Amino acid sequence: MKSIRYTTTWLTFIGVSLLGVVVCSSAYWVARQILVENFDQDLMLEFQQIGGVARVWPDGDFYVDIDFDVATQFNINGSRVFQVWNAGVELGEFLQVIDRSPMLEELETALARPVEIVQNTPLFYNLILPDGQSARAVFQRAAAQLASGDGAYELQDKDYPIDIVVARERQSLDESIAILFRWMLIIAALVPVLSFLIVYIVVGMGIAPLKNLAKKMASIQSSDEQIATEAHWPEEVIPLVNNFNKLLSRLEKGMQRERRFTGDLAHEMRTPLAELRLATDVALRANSKERLVTAVTHVNTLSHSIADLVNAMLLLTRIQSDSNDLVLTPLDIVPSFDQQYQRVQARALERGVDIIKKAPKALIVKTDLALLNAIFSNLLSNAVEHAPANTKIAFELEDIGSTFRLCVGNFAPTLERSDLEYLVEPFWRKESSRQSNNHFGLGLAIVNEAVVGLALELTVELREDHYLSIVCQS
Repeated sequence: MKSIRYTTTWLTFIGVSLLGVVVCSSAYWVARQILVENFDQDLMLEFQQIGGVARVWPDGDFYVDIDFDVATQFNINGSRVFQVWNAGVELGEFLQVIDRSPMLEELETALARPVEIVQNTPLFYNLILPDGQSARAVFQRAAAQLASGDGAYELQDKDYPIDIVVARERQSLDESIAILFRWMLIIAALVPVLSFLIVYIVVGMGIAPLKNLAKKMASIQSSDEQIATEAHWPEEVIPLVNNFNKLLSRLEKGMQRERRFTGDLAHEMRTPLAELRLATDVALRANSKERLVTAVTHVNTLSHSIADLVNAMLLLTRIQSDSNDLVLTPLDIVPSFDQQYQRVQARALERGVDIIKKAPKALIVKTDLALLNAIFSNLLSNAVEHAPANTKIAFELEDIGSTFRLCVGNFAPTLERSDLEYLVEPFWRKESSRQSNNHFGLGLAIVNEAVVGLALELTVELREDHYLSIVCQS
């Protein structure tokens, strides 16, 4: 993935470029329209000037009463021209040019009359003048004014319509539009470039704390170090610093747990291995059959104890490594519950404890049978092994909708509430429980890992009368 600086800068550049094109294009067309409208307004004023001095004599003779020495813009070298047609002819008759500006008379030419005429509405259009200059013209039908003289009374009621076109060279308009277009291009090109540079610099300044944080992270040599939550960290970086420190703390706890696990494992293996070595030494020096049998029997017992320890460790490791690849399937968990109950009956009778079992006839849930058996087996075995003699153990399975609730309870007179946080740690045992070679402190650790793998919740409570209750549910 590209860097934040690279992605942000280029996305901003592309966005601003598109926005600049849209804005500059819109501004260009709006400004161009304003220039054209202002040009047309000036042109309309000149049209009104020509229309205002259009005269007709009572005998029908027409002329434009304008002094070209004053209105020099309409002179031969001027930038404006006009032309007048007689619009009062009948349909099909020839339209006559009845007056025109000096330049048109000098060149003995005439302007083309527009084909489409909108009554009482000026028509603006572009054309090429006889001298080759581009021009803009306005065309409209008007009524000539009656000139003074004999016969004026007879023409007052007569309509004498005329068509007038006034044209003006548009060089100044084209130059203004060209200047506007160039400036819009310059702005459209400069704004993205400037925004690119600004964003590149600003984003670089913004991510500088991240680079500083990365350097501090790289300088950490062990999990017991922390990144100082300095006051100059930006608000957005402080959560990263805090979460990274929490991660380091979790890693440190994990490392401590692994070191403790390794130390406890070495301690657990040292005693049976020492006894095994002593038993083999005795067997090698045995001078009678009875002593040899006794030594070999002890060796066999120790080997089974070591095998149980290794199997428990392998089960714990397998649950930890396979918890992310579980495929949960619907199954009835009551038979598995009953099977584990039957498995510990003999040991419960041997220790003199009574198991009070409570379960529905059937309970279908989506689960993993191997992990569920590990939970049932280790919770019940742990209760049977550690409950005082002649006491009762509760082993209850409840249906709570789409899942289950398992509760195992027994008296634990040697436990204190301060011990509860250590119950699920591997190899943890109360001092009084360390005398037995058959208990390794892995049962509840296996249960805890299986509960995590099945996304369940494990709750441990110790009442005032030292009754220990372990509840597993979703």
